[in-house]
Amino acid sequence: MLMNTKNKLVYYTKEFRNNITNWISINHPLFVQEWKYNEEKHRECLYKTGYNPYNYGSIVCLIDRKGEDEFLFNTNTPLIKWIPFQEYPKKSFADCMFESAQHIANSGKTIDFFWSGGLDSNAALLAFNELGLEKQLHVIMGGKLESPDLFEKIVRGRMDYTWDETGSKNVTYGLAQTDKHILCSGSEGDPQFGAKGTPATKGNTLENSFDCWDDRRRYYSAHHTWRMISNYSGDWINPDNYMPFYMNESIEKWTCNHVIAGDMVYYILESDERALELSTPPTLEQWGDDWLKTGESPMTSIGQPIYKKCKTPLRDLIYNITKDKNLSYEIPKNLSGIRLSLDKPLNVTAITGEGHVIRDDNFNDFDWTPYIANL
Repeated sequence: MLMNTKNKLVYYTKEFRNNITNWISINHPLFVQEWKYNEEKHRECLYKTGYNPYNYGSIVCLIDRKGEDEFLFNTNTPLIKWIPFQEYPKKSFADCMFESAQHIANSGKTIDFFWSGGLDSNAALLAFNELGLEKQLHVIMGGKLESPDLFEKIVRGRMDYTWDETGSKNVTYGLAQTDKHILCSGSEGDPQFGAKGTPATKGNTLENSFDCWDDRRRYYSAHHTWRMISNYSGDWINPDNYMPFYMNESIEKWTCNHVIAGDMVYYILESDERALELSTPPTLEQWGDDWLKTGESPMTSIGQPIYKKCKTPLRDLIYNITKDKNLSYEIPKNLSGIRLSLDKPLNVTAITGEGHVIRDDNFNDFDWTPYIANL
């Protein structure tokens, strides 16, 4: 480990928080009011990162990469250090993408790479491929492929892959072997490249988008990929194997320069709030509200042309490699996590800094006192 992770969490869910709430009421009843105060601090920070938890009604994992703030739990992100917002020496975006791919490959381990076929995961997959790292990848897919042509061209017959054609989170999110393989995905691409809010959020606009972007990468962005093993069946993982593609230092420094130059195009992933360049909010029918249920937004959705204005560096990189205009500039926005079905609750509720995988059936095996902030 690069930093102390004893008695800290690297990932937790609202189910874990609910279990802890009950545990505190029994084991530390005098702390209950302080716990409620910490929950309110947590909600306030979530609001800064683009959630509206008062409407959303959920507790989402927050980890301060600067190591200054603790809300509900003592937390840490061992391999993802904080990158301050300032100007850095210039590099090309392609060089930063290749540097991230090579850094992950330098582990020498098999890379369990979750590939949806969307913009972010396509760019990462192509970066690995351009460096000749295809034999080190184990590509994991769930359900309908978003980029079937790319699968036929560079994955099938060239890369090891597992395709859960049922599209069930209960299957797909149990495929990675994070005890010995690298856990990697492009899930952090959305917040890193200007997404504000989430599809379930209510009340966001593009106001204060920079503050939201900076707060998201500080408190929120560094845990997304953990959910890709939320149905892991083992008792232990190696936290050092957590290497999300878009949290690489070189990419994050590039995005700081991108924001300073005024080139970031912020966007909102909401379903029913204001869209860019519209004088009145779109209706649910205009936006395509069904995508919150299916994960697939229709091409007639008002959100699609708005989405295509963002992430130009990723789009240009994909085009320079593939010369495929449709793949680079026309691919629609889908919600890969939502389009996967959920047959029953996922079993992983938290992961400790020591790598212990927490489920309902082993929750009571631990003394949670040192893991709780301010207790």
